[in-house]
Amino acid sequence: MLVDDEPLIRKLMSGYLVAAGYVVRTAVDGLDALGKLRAGLPDLIISDLNMPRMSGRELLEVVRKRFPQIPVMVISSESADAMPVGMAADAYYHKSGGGFQQLLETMSGLTRKVPLRDAPPPIDNEPVQARWDGDGHYVIHCGDCLREFSVARSIPMRRDEKWATCVHCGKVGQLLLTENSDAG
Repeated sequence: MLVDDEPLIRKLMSGYLVAAGYVVRTAVDGLDALGKLRAGLPDLIISDLNMPRMSGRELLEVVRKRFPQIPVMVISSESADAMPVGMAADAYYHKSGGGFQQLLETMSGLTRKVPLRDAPPPIDNEPVQARWDGDGHYVIHCGDCLREFSVARSIPMRRDEKWATCVHCGKVGQLLLTENSDAG
C-alpha cells in the first residue's frame, strides 16, 4: 500500500512498482489508508510523513499498535537525519534520492522477512465504552484510528441500539452506555 497525498508521486511510484510486478493499492492520507486496511492487509506499507487529515507519523503509530506485523517504509523529502527520534519505521526512502532501484531493493528485503498476508483483518465488532462529558455529549475512543470524537446525545434509545460513526475514519461502532456514561 502506497500512502501519499501528492497525486504525481502516487502515480509515478505506483506505476514503477506495478511495472516491477507488485500489486499496489494507494491511499491519499493516513485515514484513507486505515479505511483500505479494513479490506485486507498489505504485505508492506510505504507512507509519506507529511499529509493532511492523518499524517504518516500518526498512521505509523496506529499500524504499530494494531498491525505490528506489517513492515512500514517511510518516504519523505526530509533527510533521514531529520526523522523524529523513536520513529518506528522499518526503512526510509528519500523521495528525491537514489532512484527507484533502491526502493525496490529495500522493499524486497522487507517483504522477505514476513509471511505474505492476503486475509482481511479480523473485524472488531466489540461495543465501545462511551463516556458522558456532562455537557450533552458522549466521548468515544475509536479503536481504528485511535482518536477521540464526541457525539451529541440524541433522542432516547434502548442501550443496545446506540451506534456512532467516527468522524475521523468513518468506522461505525456500537456504543456501550453505562449508568455513568448516560448521566445528565
